[in-house]
Parts: sequence; C-alpha cells; structure tokens
Amino acid sequence: MSSLLKRLEVKRENEFEGESTAWINRDIIPLPPSRRTWGAWSFVGYWLLTGFNISGWSTASSLLGLGLNVWQAMVSVVIGQLIVACAVVANGFVGAEWHVGFPIYNRFVWGVYGSFFPLLMRILLSIVWYGVQLVFGGMSVKVVIGAIWPSFYTLRNTLPGSAGIETNDLIGILIFAALSVPLMLVPPEHFRKPFLVGSIVITITTFSIFVWAVAKEGGGGPLLSHPSKFSGVQPLTGGAKLGWAMAYGISSTIGSICAGILNQSDYTRFASYPRAQIVSQLVIVPVSSITIALFGVIVTSCAADFYPEEGLLWAPYDLLRAIQTHGGPGARAACFFAGCSFVLSQFGINIPGNAVSGGIDMSGLLPKYINIRRGAYLTAIIGIAICPWKLLTGSSIFLTVLSSFAIFLGPLTGVMISDYLLVRHSMLRLAHLYMPNTRSIYYFTYGVNFRAVISWVFGVWPLMPGFRSSVSASSASVSDGWIHVYDLAWPLGFSISAFVHVILSKAFPPVDLGVVDDDDVFGTFSEKDHLNELVAAAASETDLESVSKSMSVVCS
Repeated sequence: MSSLLKRLEVKRENEFEGESTAWINRDIIPLPPSRRTWGAWSFVGYWLLTGFNISGWSTASSLLGLGLNVWQAMVSVVIGQLIVACAVVANGFVGAEWHVGFPIYNRFVWGVYGSFFPLLMRILLSIVWYGVQLVFGGMSVKVVIGAIWPSFYTLRNTLPGSAGIETNDLIGILIFAALSVPLMLVPPEHFRKPFLVGSIVITITTFSIFVWAVAKEGGGGPLLSHPSKFSGVQPLTGGAKLGWAMAYGISSTIGSICAGILNQSDYTRFASYPRAQIVSQLVIVPVSSITIALFGVIVTSCAADFYPEEGLLWAPYDLLRAIQTHGGPGARAACFFAGCSFVLSQFGINIPGNAVSGGIDMSGLLPKYINIRRGAYLTAIIGIAICPWKLLTGSSIFLTVLSSFAIFLGPLTGVMISDYLLVRHSMLRLAHLYMPNTRSIYYFTYGVNFRAVISWVFGVWPLMPGFRSSVSASSASVSDGWIHVYDLAWPLGFSISAFVHVILSKAFPPVDLGVVDDDDVFGTFSEKDHLNELVAAAASETDLESVSKSMSVVCS
C-alpha cells in the first residue's frame, strides 16, 4: 500500500521543485510573478466568456415564473448583478494582493483544520455546476450535429424513461465531455488568449441573434406587454407580494453566481498587479450579465411570436432548433455556427469556472496527491456520474437549488470578506498558512477559528425555516415572516455573518493581527534567482524556522 501511495504522489515538474506534502504543492503556494499573467483585459475576457452563456441567457426568463413582468425581472437582475460585482471584487482582494487561492484563504479565516469545511462545500459546488454546465454544453453539441444531420433530432431513443434523458441528448453530453478533457491540460496562467478568442466569438453571436430577432419582430415581442399570457403565472401588480418576489429574484440572481463569488481568489491570484481585477470586474461583471439576461428575455419574447406552437423557448439550443425547423438551408448554416459559438462559451465557463476551480480546491484538500490537473479530472468524472440532467427538470426547481446554495454561501462569503478587510486590514503572514501546528498564528483552537464557526451559524439559521419550506414536499406550516427572511437569502446571510464575525473578533481578537513575514518566504513579490528546497515534511513538527528557510516551491 505504501508503494502505491508513493506512486500516486504529485511529481515534481522540474529539478528545482521540492516534494509535495500534506499541506503544500506548487499549485497552492502564493504565486510568483512568472505565473501571474492576467491583466485587466484578461478579467474582461473571462467575464464576457462566462457571462455570455446559456444559464445567463435564461436568468431573467426564469424570474417570470415568479409573477414578475419583464422589466421587474430586469430590475431584479440589475440590482443582483451590482451586488455580485462588489462582492466579486471584495473577495478577490486576497488573491490579487497575496496571490493565494480559496483553499489557503480559508486557513486564516477558519483555521488550518477548520478550512476543510468551506473547502469541501466549494468542491461539492464545483462538481454540481460542472455537471449542470456539461448538460448545457451537450445540448449545444446536439444543435451542431443536428444542423449537419437533421435526422439526429429524431434519433430513436433507446434509454428507459427512468434515465431522465434521451439518446441523442446523452450523445451530445458525452461528446462535449470528451472534448473537454484535453482543455483541462491548459494551465490557468495560459488562459488569456482562449478568453480573448472565446469572448469575441460568443459576443458577436449573441448580438447577432438579438439584432435578428428584434429586426424580424419589429420590436421586443409580446412577452414584454403580456407576460402572463405566455408564462401562465398571474402577474403581481403591486404591494408587498411584488416587493418580496423581486427580493427573491435578486437573491436568486446572486445565487446563480454565488459559488463563483466564493472562490474568486482562485482567479485573482493570477492578476499581474493588484488593481487589475478592480475596475475591470466592477464594470464587466454587471454589464455582461445584465446584457445577456436582457438579450435572452427579448429574444425569447420575439420567438414566442415567431413560433407560437413551440411555446416559450427559454434556452438558446431550443431556439436554434426551432429556427432550423422553420427555416431553410441558410438557417441550418446559421444554427451550425451559432451552436459552435455556444459550445465554445460552455467550454469557457465550465473549464476554468468549474473543472479547474474544482482542481484548485481539491489540490488544497490533498496537495500531496492532487494537483490542479488531477483535481479537474476528478471534478469532471464525478460531475457526469451524478446524472446532472436530473437536476434540470424545471425552472422553479432550478431556482430553488440556486437559492439553496445561497443560504450557505452568503454567510460563508460574509465571514471571509469581513475577516480579511475589517479584522486583519489586509495583512497576512504567509508562512504561517502552511504550518499545521500551534506555532502558526492561524492554528487558533485545535486548528479551528471558533469566531468563524459561530458567525457562519448565526448567518445560516434564520434562513433554515424558509429553506425547509421551499424544498419540503410536505405542507409544513412556516410563517410568512420566515419565508420573507429566506427571500433575502444571500444578502441577509452575508450581512449577519459579517457583522457577528467582526464583533466576535473585536471581543476576542486573534493573535498577531497586522503581523507579516519578515522575508519574502515564497518569492511571491520578487522572483528568486536560486530556489530553496521545499520543506521535507510540513507536518506536526513543522515550525516557523523550517518554513521560512525552506518552504519555497518553484514557480516556473
């Protein structure tokens, strides 16, 4: 068994690297200048590629099921995305300034052992979201194949009803999954050019579809003036019900990206300079998300008039199939290229946003045996094994799932941001983040920061009654007050946990606040000419002296 474990250990990539241990490998150290390649435009490309995608396209459309009209839904999206932009930048400061990712971020927030709790939660989300986006990518592949061979749409289904999916859909998903595998070999520091190309292609495609739909319809379509006629939901005309529905819409909008907010430092650690992520993300995050949501709802509205027998075509792949069905040879060619663009956009959101993200987090969980590449493959394998298409059985269920994540991640994000910005005032001691013993200032009590635990619980518990009511099949009686609290899931949980964490940290201050390393231990801020050997064993006997002298992993 020992020989097998030895063979499974992460191998050094060159002669200058030290051995990986239970607490460190080259993928979770503070990144040196040579690996920090993302400038401001890299973040713009990233958010265009991840924002202009299938799930973003249908965001506002899904909110119509709450009884909102188009403009009420868009107001909810706008407010939600403005909050998202602020949260993304605030939670990205750690990565941009200290160049550590989510796994290491939580070591100073939760403690070196307590950090495993948020880490496991984020890994779970990476797996689930990888599977969901995999389905969307597979449906886009189906459009591409159907444009070449239209008979693929009517391919005989050989799967039982219990599978929850038809044969042609499964083929598309498996092809998309197979094409994703080689893309996981690309290191994150080399994502700049793929981001540029992908963002240009998908931006042109979505703008083209939008202009075509509006020009063909001669306006925004019937959904803008008569939403209830198509959605089948009685409109909310005013009063408290409308207000709370919009509040739920705002929370759901944040919930759809709350996993990305949580581990934002996994991306900002690649920033070439600290300010690269600030203005670019404050602008592009809301602009890209609001634009694609507006395009989606207006194109859906126009399509309702073009193809009334098709119903509301919420997803682009359904729309493209309808266009091909009711169009001629030119429509087939257009659908082929549009389908390819959405396939590309799904690669853009699923590889860096879920597979690589999951890989980074898994490398923080078991750095001796898992690096980014291995973690990405594990995320992909488990992501398809959970049969993600069964999660997408209806828009209301999908919204519930998104908000369910928000009740746990809002408080978690509140604790993280408040700890770094308000408690520690952006000062860290990097060497101590890799010391799993009492010599580390981040060991706290038995490796767990009780302040973070208590703060997180305070933020989650008020949301639990409403959460239970929303997901329970029984008609358990929950008062309207608890339901309304749940409608504010992410913002309320974030605020409560942040407030409690600051109060507890003032009442019981952590040790050595404001202290930083005397030396640039990891070569984080100035590349070292001569790299020291990685510490032989970062285990219980590790102390500050050994870390300071030898904990340096190659960054080339």
